[in-house]
Amino acid sequence: MDLKQQKRIVFIPIALALILLVTVGVSLLRKQQYIKEKQLLQESLSLSVDETKLTAYYEMPFDPMDAVTASEGNVEVQGNIDTSRTGDQNITYLVSKTTSRNETVSREFTYPVTVVDPVNPEIAFSKEQVEIWKNDAFDPAANIASVCDGRSHDLALSEQLKPGTYTVEDNIDVSVPGEYTVTVHAMNPSGNTAEASYTVAVTEVPANVYPYRIRINRIQNCVTVYGLDSSHEYTVPVRAIVCSTGPATPIGVFHTFNRSTWRALFGNVYGQYATDIVGDILFHSVPYYSMNKNDLEYLEYNKLGTKASMGCIRMAVADALWIFSNCPIGTEVEIYDDAGSPGPLGKPEPFYIDENSEIRGWDPTDPDPNNPWNG
Repeated sequence: MDLKQQKRIVFIPIALALILLVTVGVSLLRKQQYIKEKQLLQESLSLSVDETKLTAYYEMPFDPMDAVTASEGNVEVQGNIDTSRTGDQNITYLVSKTTSRNETVSREFTYPVTVVDPVNPEIAFSKEQVEIWKNDAFDPAANIASVCDGRSHDLALSEQLKPGTYTVEDNIDVSVPGEYTVTVHAMNPSGNTAEASYTVAVTEVPANVYPYRIRINRIQNCVTVYGLDSSHEYTVPVRAIVCSTGPATPIGVFHTFNRSTWRALFGNVYGQYATDIVGDILFHSVPYYSMNKNDLEYLEYNKLGTKASMGCIRMAVADALWIFSNCPIGTEVEIYDDAGSPGPLGKPEPFYIDENSEIRGWDPTDPDPNNPWNG
């Protein structure tokens, strides 16, 4: 082998090594250049946001993109804002670009979003001032016309104030004449609160306040209401009511002393427009299985005019309501027996409810606007 051949043998590996070295160097250089490109591209990503628009409203749609004023790169929103709850939440924007190698580089921008509810609960009363007689039964909630969240959704009465409820606070003592305050506190589901008050005036009962006297013919199951004549005597019959008495109905003269719109009765049933006569003896409607006006014991209703109660004076809703509304606490009630005559106005015919009727659960005389009998 001559010298020239020996030189060729030595040169080839060196040349190959140099080529490999150059190739690796170029690859590394390109990689470094690409890394620099990605770094510069990521640093160029930017986002401008109008933070005054990062306020969301309770239960209203909210689009975070409405707050974006400018960007360097494509913008996407990560996650969403729950507007069903108030308070601070975070929203993340993802800004991205594509490199020369079709690879995505991105950068996150996180901003706080505040969900607020500008609407407060609304409270309305039937009257701003209520007047009642001394010792008269009074339900402070009865004068509340409505309590809503400010968006026409009713709030629920509760013993403790919490979202979606209202409470009733009062200091009324019906045994002491004077002026009292009833305050309603309300909180809507978002936590906003409101309160409103009305006054209750408790006054002494005048001696001549009782416009009627009530007589109950126990044998005839008939009630007659008497009004005053020109001499202020109760001689003018003004209303006859068919009723149901019972074996415990007592004979005697009594004075009403309490009343309530609903009353729990013996036998796990309920009566509307109860007025207390003596002890556990009441005027009240025919019983209901529950405190729902469409849950009447219709078979018992068809017994009006006969002995059917344990001792209370049952009657149709319209009649119980008339006594409840027109005969103040303290009205004199006489219970007597007279087999010969039901009373000067006679005994009204009771209404009969068809047991197969789809609306048999309603008292036909109930003035409630939802009563299908009134249709």
